[in-house]
Amino acid sequence: MLFDIRPPKLNPINRRDDVVSTYDFSKNTPDVNDEGKKIVLKVTKSSLGQFGFCEQQYFLKYRLGIKEPQNDDMLRGTNVHDAYEYFLDRGFDINKAWALKDNEGYEGVNNYFQSLIPESQISKGWDDEYAKPTGNPYTLGEREHLSRLMKAEAARFMGSEAGHFKPLGNEITIDALVDFDINGESVTVHLQGIIDRLFIDQNGVTHVHELKTGKWMDKESKLENMRKEMAFYVYLLRKSDDPLYGGMNVKYWGWDHTAGFFSDKNQAHPDQNQIYRFVEEVRTESIQHMLTDLKALISAHLQSDGTGNYYAVKPYGAEKYICEPFCRMRGYCSKYNRHLMPHDLKDKIGWKQGR
Repeated sequence: MLFDIRPPKLNPINRRDDVVSTYDFSKNTPDVNDEGKKIVLKVTKSSLGQFGFCEQQYFLKYRLGIKEPQNDDMLRGTNVHDAYEYFLDRGFDINKAWALKDNEGYEGVNNYFQSLIPESQISKGWDDEYAKPTGNPYTLGEREHLSRLMKAEAARFMGSEAGHFKPLGNEITIDALVDFDINGESVTVHLQGIIDRLFIDQNGVTHVHELKTGKWMDKESKLENMRKEMAFYVYLLRKSDDPLYGGMNVKYWGWDHTAGFFSDKNQAHPDQNQIYRFVEEVRTESIQHMLTDLKALISAHLQSDGTGNYYAVKPYGAEKYICEPFCRMRGYCSKYNRHLMPHDLKDKIGWKQGR
């Protein structure tokens, strides 16, 4: 497998000309760059999730910039996201949908939505010249994913109020600069996220929603991980100074999994007839858990000298249950063949001999 190595760079930040951010941040990072701009740590939902999954893999992907080639799952996800984004922004005539709702009900709306599924991949770049099918056919089951999604969206349309079916924000990039207290030291961090959908109802209640193309696994760990992903977005919106979306106090979050879900824990196959859609009120404890993870990531950067010495794989059993099934970076990982043992944790958790 070929990997592309793209070392992290200094990234500009929207609405801030005096600050740049980077994933390659350590105790040796200069305070300012050659142009006199302050250098801060960059954190995204994905980078934070990667750090929680495996700190060593985080170091390889984000600090060194080792990029794995796009696999089928990644490409399918990109194609489904682009098609649905295009559907919401350009694809359908809402007046026609309202007329179908009144005259033909759900079947008419669903048939209309299904007819708008693109025949081929949508090009990215939402101006009239480029936002159109490319002619490259779908080959990874994208139409099946989109068909299930459209069924769910037709049902949502039937229960929606006028003017509130379409999201307030569709694939929006949000930035925030936040100061964190890390062991008495104030550290400025650049938080950035691309929020799939931001909805607001007739009462002004806001909701963030995520689109996934995998299967939903009915596990408590999966549920908590998803909650922490959504918590990142909620916190980001609260802290952002974005003129349109900054300062929002989101009340609900949720997510779709278009590959279906395991409808019974004893079954070995997912329900392929419908998406898994989950919605709940924002959970304060999940935001606190996310912030604990975020502060752990910042602390690791503050301790690191940039060489990866403070990063390690998961504890006992990692190779069999985590590395082998999930990690594509094993060939780069200096700690792949060595389990994390108690003496490796000494500096991280204050372990002492005889404790």
